[in-house]
Amino acid sequence: MENYVAKHDKLVRHLQMNIESASRGYAKVTMPITENHKNGMGMAHGGAIFSLADVAFGAAANAGSETGVVSLSTTIEFLRPGKVSPLTAEARVVRAGQHILTYDVEVFDGSGALVAKCMSSGFLTDVPLPKVSPH
Repeated sequence: MENYVAKHDKLVRHLQMNIESASRGYAKVTMPITENHKNGMGMAHGGAIFSLADVAFGAAANAGSETGVVSLSTTIEFLRPGKVSPLTAEARVVRAGQHILTYDVEVFDGSGALVAKCMSSGFLTDVPLPKVSPH
């Protein structure tokens, strides 16, 4: 899945995200803090942080699934500025119902500081995910 996302998701490539691991119910995604990721105050932009959390949620929710999961709702709390590169988002399943999945996502900066916390919910569709070759 990591290779498929890296090849086909332009935002992931544009923001230089890397899916470190993704399995059913868990994912870890990293992203550097470059000049293109910073806000006007020189810290990680909230939109970049949110995008990282959303990709981690999507990777965890879709890994190992035959059909796609799409976002229903995400709430985010920005707890402190992201100052030290890279940012790391970890998504963990909280509840996996028949159609509704709920995940906690935490985002840390390179110093280990907790930058943001998210609660993300998704809907398990009947749309088949593309078949991915192992290479």
